[in-house]
Amino acid sequence: MKTERIYRELLLRSLSKDLVIPQVELASRCQVSLGLVNKTAKRLEAARAVEITRQGVRILFPARILNLWATERRLSKDVIAAFRLEPLERVERELPRTSILTAFSAWRALTGRLPAEYFRIYFYIEEDEEFGRWLKFREARIRKTNPNVFVLQSNDPHLLSASRKGIAPVPQIYVDIYSAGGPEAAPFLRDIAETHPELSLW
Repeated sequence: MKTERIYRELLLRSLSKDLVIPQVELASRCQVSLGLVNKTAKRLEAARAVEITRQGVRILFPARILNLWATERRLSKDVIAAFRLEPLERVERELPRTSILTAFSAWRALTGRLPAEYFRIYFYIEEDEEFGRWLKFREARIRKTNPNVFVLQSNDPHLLSASRKGIAPVPQIYVDIYSAGGPEAAPFLRDIAETHPELSLW
């Protein structure tokens, strides 16, 4: 998870065209050790995604960072609850106040576009207590079989600070869609890459 913070920060910097980040600043922003920053930077340098300079880590190829992260991402490890709740549109409208939307719903909420129909919702939660109240209020409508709502635990302060208005940042949305998979994933990933060409391998 801490390595994911470094990937995320580098990608967010690349989207804002800030392509050189001192290692000390990167460690501070991500709340990780300088040793982990250096180890991760060397790994990314070997993949020719970044260059380590005297000024800091220079981002050369953001798409390689993104796709390395995407192949490593295991969304299932963060799932703390999965259940069926209908209709999905209502679930999206009534999410807990402290939730952070990701994956398909997040891209639609962020851009207003729908590259493909989707039938699953993923969101992170900050506070278990508020989520518990939200869940209890909907208890009678919840089904255990064939889940379409996936609740993800977030113990990542960097994700929380990088999210805006209850929506995860674009790099997080991308890797979560990649990990979620399914036939709807490819159109969404393609739409993200077309919207942010710097994140595309092509």
